[in-house]
Amino acid sequence: MRRTQKQDFRNLDLLAAKKMSDTQELRPNEVLSGVLEAKQISRVKRRERRRRIIIRLLILLAIIGAVILFLRSRYFEIKDIKVEGMSYYTGSEIISMSGATTGRNLIFDSGKADIIDALNSNPYFKDVNVKRKLPSTLIIQVEERPQTAAIMFGDSFIVIDDEGIVLRRTDVDPKLTLLTGLTISKMTVGEKVDAEEKEVLSTTLHMLNTMRNGDMYFKKIDVARVVIRAYIYDNLIVKGTPGEINEAIESGELQKVVTNLFEQDISRGTIVMGGDSYMSFSPELDED
Repeated sequence: MRRTQKQDFRNLDLLAAKKMSDTQELRPNEVLSGVLEAKQISRVKRRERRRRIIIRLLILLAIIGAVILFLRSRYFEIKDIKVEGMSYYTGSEIISMSGATTGRNLIFDSGKADIIDALNSNPYFKDVNVKRKLPSTLIIQVEERPQTAAIMFGDSFIVIDDEGIVLRRTDVDPKLTLLTGLTISKMTVGEKVDAEEKEVLSTTLHMLNTMRNGDMYFKKIDVARVVIRAYIYDNLIVKGTPGEINEAIESGELQKVVTNLFEQDISRGTIVMGGDSYMSFSPELDED
């Protein structure tokens, strides 16, 4: 009886040891199986993530394509061209010179660069800008150089701005202040006129700019000397340096003197400028 019990206990120990051994042998397989399963899940997730990215990219490309097609549609064709800032030229003349046309796409084919280049080749335009107003309007903005004075050059007139840049040459009197007494060595359209009396010319042009803003007008100015002669009428002149005349116009004193002479019906004589805005009048015409 005792032997049988001992054998049974021994058998139980052997069975337990065998189970433990089997368990230890299976553990590496279970671990490997778990690793493989995790890798499989990771691959599936990566594929799913790539699929979502591709779908989103395709949707984005479709949206971009639709937007481009819409922007290229007839809805954005140029139907109206406007011009702002013109003075010497009319709007239709500027449009013709610029080459701007309707029917082109406002977004992708407005011709902005060509328009700017075409107008900048004309010396009358100091600055050119082109803007788009959605959905179908093209706006050309220009800043023109002012016609300030004219210079006799042979039998023709040279029209210049307040910087002395030659705007054009014409055989017709432009009805601007005529500058006489200049010795011109070079005259090229689009460039500054080259004269021996550079300093006097520069200060005289500045004076003319002040004149334009100060409600004054000189028919002719003789700049042959430092002391210039500015003709209000053929027989009524202002004599002084450009700086003195400019100061008198800015202060309004010259306008007061001229108005007083007109009220007295005096249209002949010489207004002589002095320092500190001093002025005197003589009924004699001093052209020496």
